[in-house]
Amino acid sequence: MRRPLARKPNAIAYYTDFIVYPIVVVGLIAAYFILGYDGEPLTWLAAIVIGAAAWTLVEYLIHRFVLHHVVYIRDMHVQHHNAPAELIDTPIWLSLFFMVAGVLLPSWLAFGFGVASGFTAGMTLGYLTYGAMHHAMHHWRIPHGTYLYRAKRWHAQHHASTDEGNYGVSSLFWDHVFGTVLPDPAVTSRKRRGDG
Repeated sequence: MRRPLARKPNAIAYYTDFIVYPIVVVGLIAAYFILGYDGEPLTWLAAIVIGAAAWTLVEYLIHRFVLHHVVYIRDMHVQHHNAPAELIDTPIWLSLFFMVAGVLLPSWLAFGFGVASGFTAGMTLGYLTYGAMHHAMHHWRIPHGTYLYRAKRWHAQHHASTDEGNYGVSSLFWDHVFGTVLPDPAVTSRKRRGDG
């Protein structure tokens, strides 16, 4: 990987997502009930669930193709790989622009505000889940045997392996679909010894 551009981590910028995006979710929910209620709350709830599920694919695609290949963004991500405990963030202007221009507006034009507000709220909740999990993986001591511990292990493989893979942070589902799951060294070692 190329030598990254020098960029000093900024704690305020790093934690901004955890302040702004909960406000965005509450705002989208309020906007639906105050401004855009369409009498279809089950459709709206389904849009939230679909948005949260869709986030997992978006997370995979962004990590695999944008964070590892697009100039400038790749350089920031290389900096994260080189110093995973540093508070290196995706700039809020970039993620918020994506949520508005890439999620809210197109879904509003295609399906109306009710579905768009639910879908965008779901995508935003997915993004927040990803952000919280990623932060925990690099900064918290996580109990063994939990889903978050397993996620931390596969994410650590992503950081440590010379092979590219394990792009999903909140789930390896899409890595399985697209064949980018890295072999778990602990499982491989047990199989070689005949333990598993």
